[in-house]
Amino acid sequence: MTLQDWGHSASLLNRREAEEGMMQETDSSQRFQSRVMDPYLDGLIAHLERRFCEVGVVAAFGILGPQAATLPDDTAHTKLRILAEKFCSRVDFGTVLEEWASFKEQVVAGPLKNKTQLAILSDLSSKYEEFGVLYPTMSLLAVSSVNCERDFSTMNRVKTNIRNRLQGDHLAACMRISINGPDLSDFPYQEALEMFFQKPRKIHCSDKSCTLCG
Repeated sequence: MTLQDWGHSASLLNRREAEEGMMQETDSSQRFQSRVMDPYLDGLIAHLERRFCEVGVVAAFGILGPQAATLPDDTAHTKLRILAEKFCSRVDFGTVLEEWASFKEQVVAGPLKNKTQLAILSDLSSKYEEFGVLYPTMSLLAVSSVNCERDFSTMNRVKTNIRNRLQGDHLAACMRISINGPDLSDFPYQEALEMFFQKPRKIHCSDKSCTLCG
């Protein structure tokens, strides 16, 4: 075999090894895709669908805003039906439509025309017996995730590395105090110390004249 033949054989061998390496890499990638990525993404999508299964109901509350008075009747009626079936199931839908028509007229050209949205919604709950039921329900909805994010920030601030054994009720109580108060300046430190040292403690303060810790 000549030197040229040896070179050609080595080139074929290197090419074959490279192709086999690429095939193995492709097989590994496909296995990762089928065994890890696909199940993870399917589970994530299923979780999001369970968690936000009623996004359409939340969006339908837009019908209570003054801008909704300009919506086409079919769009408005669809949103009203979604809300009525969810929160006013015992009420005749025809009654809801009648009250909606009156509300729409008052917003467009009536006494509600120049009022703020808060004032409009207040009038809505007081003037319309069936349609007005939706306002208290809407006022309970969280408009953003800021409270949830604030709670996580508070937990990170309260549950430090030194206080990492805080769990359950104690952690929740510390978080409520951190968020809602009272202010640190109003805390009854003396009373807390007296309650703390009512039981025998291994810890003692550095003040030799202290009568609390014995």
